[in-house]
Amino acid sequence: MDFHARSDVGLVRTNNEDSYFVDPERSLLVVADGMGGHAAGEVASQLTVETIASQLAVPSSKWPFGRSTRERDLLISVIREANARVRDAAAEDAGRRGMGTTVVVLWIVGRRAHLAHVGDSRAYRYRDGSLTQLTRDHSWPTQEGAMRNVLTRAIGAEASVEIDHQVLDVLEGDVFLLCSDGLTRTVEDDMIMKILHETADGNAAAERFIETAKENGAPDNVTVVLAYC
Repeated sequence: MDFHARSDVGLVRTNNEDSYFVDPERSLLVVADGMGGHAAGEVASQLTVETIASQLAVPSSKWPFGRSTRERDLLISVIREANARVRDAAAEDAGRRGMGTTVVVLWIVGRRAHLAHVGDSRAYRYRDGSLTQLTRDHSWPTQEGAMRNVLTRAIGAEASVEIDHQVLDVLEGDVFLLCSDGLTRTVEDDMIMKILHETADGNAAAERFIETAKENGAPDNVTVVLAYC
């Protein structure tokens, strides 16, 4: 497998509140898009990514539910742990109250992939010339006006977090894209598919996604992570 990632502050924001992680050895990809004032969103996204990365790096013999733990159970568990840590960090600092983050995680194990997400960061699969959005945005349905960015779920928002999870088949030639909404707010799905179709090199595709978002104004941070199977 081949993995590529890029993150950019965009053309309006002064700091990047997106975080990402790629572990080629474990075929693990994570994207988080933070929210909150005074850089709190950056703290929330980094803490979430670091929690997931560190917890899933633990050998299976030390998994919290033992060696028989299914990947799904472990993945859900570590995302809940991230939610608890973000809430604890917010409670300890008044300047971070209300901070939170989206998260989308893809964990490829053999010829299947576990996909989990909270919020409106997305995952896509490009297969045989077609693009499929794999995740459903946890946000208000309107695409216009002040409500467009209001999330219905986020890491850190509540003591208990509802996590969407699915198991996917993985075929040779599949390309998975994880991204923050800084990409999907500015680049339509048809263009995402066009870039993946025309750009076989992963580094070039990641760069082109960032460039296209910036050409379209890039009012938010933009993060893309690609897995070529």
